[in-house]
Amino acid sequence: MGKLSKMKQFKTYCLTSLPLIVFLLIWEFLVSPIGKNTFLFSKPSLILKSLKENTINLILPYDFLITGLETLLGFLLGNLIGILLGFGLWYSTKLAEISRPYIIAIGSVPVFALAPITIIWFGTGIFAKVMLATISTFTIALIQAYTGAKNADKNQIKLLKTFGANKNQIFFKIIIPSSLTWVLSSLKLNVSFALLGAFIGEFISAENGLGFRMIKASSLYNTSLLFSALLYFLILSFIFNYAINILEKTVLFWKEKSN
Repeated sequence: MGKLSKMKQFKTYCLTSLPLIVFLLIWEFLVSPIGKNTFLFSKPSLILKSLKENTINLILPYDFLITGLETLLGFLLGNLIGILLGFGLWYSTKLAEISRPYIIAIGSVPVFALAPITIIWFGTGIFAKVMLATISTFTIALIQAYTGAKNADKNQIKLLKTFGANKNQIFFKIIIPSSLTWVLSSLKLNVSFALLGAFIGEFISAENGLGFRMIKASSLYNTSLLFSALLYFLILSFIFNYAINILEKTVLFWKEKSN
């Protein structure tokens, strides 16, 4: 059974990789070796060469670490603040009603529009990019945490109140466990938003980072370097998503076990 399962996985990987391989081969052979097409579109062999050179000289790995750090700090800070405030609003229905239009207003403003003022307030260093990533993730984390808290089982809450439970006991026994799915969903969504916030910060003003490298490469019409930086960006996104998937499996396993 184990061998059959591995064979099925191998076939699945092959079928999944086939469209990409065909696309790369078509791209490689359709782009002319010399002239305008290569200049504009590059091709896989040139991108691979650029990727190798800029990895060996540590330019792209360093940019990868900078963007990764900005994204991670912004992701953690934005989600932490958003989740705490979202749960905090559950404690006060009146405060939730008052803050509702402000939350909607903040959430509706594009992050790109906030980038210039963020640079003015926090400078051009790494902290400004962290703040943009924080702003990008804050609203979703808050809304998801509050929605999860509001959708908790009313019957279970009434039952605990019947036994004399106070609000704090209800929060820890009912609200947090029932909100875990909502919070985990916000974490998945916020991976992309945190990366976007960091990228926009590097787009506006930076000296390092994958966003900065991509903008610089495009201004120099270095298409191969642009695609190389994009590949590193995709790897960074994959790492964050993989980490969230592991966290989700761990948390849900703990939740099922505790039930």
